[in-house]
Amino acid sequence: ATLRAAAPYQKSRRKRAIGTRKEGRLVHVFKDDFRIKRMSRKAGTLVIFCVDASGSMALNRMNAAKGAAIQLLSDAYKSRDKIALITFHGDR
Repeated sequence: ATLRAAAPYQKSRRKRAIGTRKEGRLVHVFKDDFRIKRMSRKAGTLVIFCVDASGSMALNRMNAAKGAAIQLLSDAYKSRDKIALITFHGDR
């Protein structure tokens, strides 16, 4: 954005620079050309883990899901993320 703001004035700025120490510059950027963009905060992301708690592998699946959720929670505070862990067993 800064270079785009300076681009329309390059011809006149080169003419004014003749005979000065700025004459050899390819691009003339002045203080008024600088553009600053403030980043807006992103909305948090919702991650949902749904784990089938039925059967013999239920404990392993639960431990894997808990481990993944805890790992995501470590960074969730900074990025405003939300994490949910939902377990179900058969029809429930």
